[in-house]
Amino acid sequence: MNTDRRNPVVAVEECPGYRREELVDALSRCFEPFGGMGRYIKGGDRVLLKPNMLSAKAPERAITTHPMVIETVAMMVRDLGAVPFIGDSPGGVLRGVKRVWDNTGIGEMADKNNIELVSFEASGSREIEAEGYRFYVANPVLEADRIINLAKLKTHTLTLLTAAVKNMFGVVPGFRKSVQHKMFPKPGEFAEMLVELYRTVTPDFSIVDAVLAMEGNGPSSGEPRELNLLLAGEDGVAVDAVAADIIGYRPGIIDSTRIAAERGIGVSDLGSVERVGTAAGFRAEDFELTSNTGLRMIPGFLVRLVKPLVWIRPEIDPAVCTGCRLCEKSCPVQVISFDGNVCEIDSGGCVNCMCCHELCPENAVEVRMSRLARIIA
Repeated sequence: MNTDRRNPVVAVEECPGYRREELVDALSRCFEPFGGMGRYIKGGDRVLLKPNMLSAKAPERAITTHPMVIETVAMMVRDLGAVPFIGDSPGGVLRGVKRVWDNTGIGEMADKNNIELVSFEASGSREIEAEGYRFYVANPVLEADRIINLAKLKTHTLTLLTAAVKNMFGVVPGFRKSVQHKMFPKPGEFAEMLVELYRTVTPDFSIVDAVLAMEGNGPSSGEPRELNLLLAGEDGVAVDAVAADIIGYRPGIIDSTRIAAERGIGVSDLGSVERVGTAAGFRAEDFELTSNTGLRMIPGFLVRLVKPLVWIRPEIDPAVCTGCRLCEKSCPVQVISFDGNVCEIDSGGCVNCMCCHELCPENAVEVRMSRLARIIA
């Protein structure tokens, strides 16, 4: 492993699509600068593949890690004599985890290849206290010999970016995630929690699926965007710093990346990161960031002065809402009500965690902004 934390390596490799031969080639190149996958995986290891399984949507929506990426990594693990298994805690698990497995194509892929799929909710969890935080981590995560983090590159209305570090939030099962959102509703607080969770459960290696990424108001309501890339590295913080740079975020704006570097958990300084690979110099053109990105760049004292005039909040479009009530059941502060037909948000009690926006299966939750906020953003 690369022991010089001051100069982490991040591989950025071209990958034209999700065909097996393309992925084998690109993933092999991703591991090459680190001495190959065999440097991390040994025969007999049980290896957790931790994808992003946010919601029960088809792979072409770019919401979840593509099943072919998971399959290819799993076969590479098997070739080393190890045992891969797949696990995550999807956001829509209240409606059944099998539905998520089926709709994402991950269930069919796992069945075809006889790869074990585990439900973090059904497997139980263990309480861990770390740096003043209390986490409940799914047992299969703690029992795995190795963890390969298989994230998806997307924008995110709360964290601005979801990639390697944010993807590890999925080790917290079910409603426990809502508890964390309730306890840490503000972006900075939530990012601090994510960073400590990542420190507590650090994957051995992180791969980010950016063959088909998401731009706009992600992580579920944005638009797919072909980047034809795979990013990889041991230092997930450095991987996120490079990912953010590729899609156009300025250095320091991603809270989790900045905070992790400040706490010595990883490296965010792009000048200290060695970018290698066939797409090492790639930058996406006109990548659409979240609509609230501009607001994060305003100094805090100025935001407080104009707070009544600058607001951003989720609102449910009654013409699109189907009344599934997933948002109501998932709201950490219980400010969403159901009138018998559609759901409605009490904006007075909303903490803007954007869980409803993230989890709505119909994209019925819109991000609304005041006039001044739109001008600033």
